[in-house]
Amino acid sequence: MRRLSCPATLFLSAFCLVGMSLTSCSPSPKIPRAICQTPISRKLSAAILQPTDGIRERTSSGFGKPGQWSYCKVYVGEEQAMEIKLATHGGSMDPMKAAYPGDAVFRLQNPRRIHLADDAVVGDDGAIATTRCLDSSGADHFTLTLKVTRGRADAQRRVVIERFMRAYMPATVKSLHCLRK
Repeated sequence: MRRLSCPATLFLSAFCLVGMSLTSCSPSPKIPRAICQTPISRKLSAAILQPTDGIRERTSSGFGKPGQWSYCKVYVGEEQAMEIKLATHGGSMDPMKAAYPGDAVFRLQNPRRIHLADDAVVGDDGAIATTRCLDSSGADHFTLTLKVTRGRADAQRRVVIERFMRAYMPATVKSLHCLRK
């Protein structure tokens, strides 16, 4: 590798400091094309996962398989950034009841219903959506929960979470290959 002369090094250093919003002088962290095996816009993922240094996932066995309750935890560096839970089940469920702050499993901060899938809620720290999906195990509904575990839970993050879920839920349902909706 060729060393840069001192004036060139100074120029590049100054350019990096001044032009950081335009470009990065170090390799940008890689944002995956899929989160928990579901293809999703890097822009939507980055909004939740910032900063994006060292993204990795840990999934339960049988993640995404019919008839399974499973989870996927997404880490940035050593810190958990989000957890996605997938569940297939018989009969519908009410996401708002599951989002209630007293619920031991899902609870969301400031949940509000949104029009997504058959029924959905979004909160300042996550979302829950459910839809009809007959799978090969005989379950007739699918529920996805997203819990963002990093960063400040507020109305601004709620907007980011809702945008993410509006893309992520339909893409996940598509990947399930429901036998019938």
